[in-house]
Amino acid sequence: MRSRWTTVTVFVLSAFIILIAVGQVFFAGGERLKYETAYIYSMEEEIPFDGVYLRDETLIYGSGTGILSYEHEDGSRVGKSSVIAGRYRSESEIDYRREIEELKEQIEVLKRAEELIGTDNSQLEAISGQINEQHSALISCITGGDYTAASALHNGLLEVMCKREITLQESTGYSEKIAALQSRISELEGLISGDVQWIYAGGSGYFVSKVDGYEGELGFSDIDKLSEQRIKDILAVPEKNGGDAVGKLISDYIWRVAAVIETERMFGIYEGSSVTLRVGSDSSLLEAKVVSVENCGNGNSIYVFECDRLTSAVVQGRTAHFKLVVNSYGGLRVSRGAIRYNGDGERGVYIVRGTSLAFKKINVLYWGEDYVICSQETGDEYLKLYDRIVTEGKNLYEGRVVE
Repeated sequence: MRSRWTTVTVFVLSAFIILIAVGQVFFAGGERLKYETAYIYSMEEEIPFDGVYLRDETLIYGSGTGILSYEHEDGSRVGKSSVIAGRYRSESEIDYRREIEELKEQIEVLKRAEELIGTDNSQLEAISGQINEQHSALISCITGGDYTAASALHNGLLEVMCKREITLQESTGYSEKIAALQSRISELEGLISGDVQWIYAGGSGYFVSKVDGYEGELGFSDIDKLSEQRIKDILAVPEKNGGDAVGKLISDYIWRVAAVIETERMFGIYEGSSVTLRVGSDSSLLEAKVVSVENCGNGNSIYVFECDRLTSAVVQGRTAHFKLVVNSYGGLRVSRGAIRYNGDGERGVYIVRGTSLAFKKINVLYWGEDYVICSQETGDEYLKLYDRIVTEGKNLYEGRVVE
């Protein structure tokens, strides 16, 4: 009897142990933790709007036939009577002219290097440093896709490398190379007809090749003429017939933009306020000032902003899409689902510290839809960069052992 009772007891205990083991495996799988890493994140609250540029501009005319080639980049400063563009008979002649200019630059580079003939090598260290700087800048431009800047850096690198050759007496001069370049220039000049029609600037200012037909209508003195409907009409038709103008000059680097914006959205922004703008897809931030605010009486107001930084993005057209940066936040990004509260009611998250969980407090700067941005605090009781945060899991508590 005793033997049978012992057998039954052992069987029940064994089954109980097995059930506990299976349950632990099953429920542990259900409580499997998920994690994320705390990293730096930044975001900006923005008010988007479309605006109309106000600039004091003068058109540049150049009648004639032929293919137009500009001598300046948009937004570059030009002086009075500067050559703005030339009309050529063919694309080939434009290519010849560009090659001639490149060859002339190379000749000047070689001549500057030859100025070191007969000097000692005391400048060698400085020249080697310049080579490294020019090379690094060139690689950076190429990897960044800025091939225009890379082309401009090419001659600078060539010059310091030639200077190094002269300093080390690896070359006695570049007379033969210069002669060959001059011969090529003469050959190219013989292929150009010589009847290029040059177009000159009538004054000084910042050159822009694109005209939109509103030049002379939307200057600084025309602010009072801008109604809400007028701004909307220009936004709907941002270009008109520019006639035979080949470009224009902006008289000053200061520009303005007028926009119709809901007054309620611009709470706290008044005439005289300083603001931060972003133009189109350009990542640059531009500091501007609100020079006037006119209430339209229908919930909208006409805001006029003024900025003293002229960029290529600003001169591309008569209208543009803007973003007014209201607030900027930067800190540690945490999923909202990871937020917990400890026994003292303090807000924080659980992180993995070694093989166990630890509760770390957070100071929320910004609440997003599915994440928050937290400030980086110095105390050990706060969340730190690269901490491993628990985002999902049950039965979380300080000191819990995790795999």
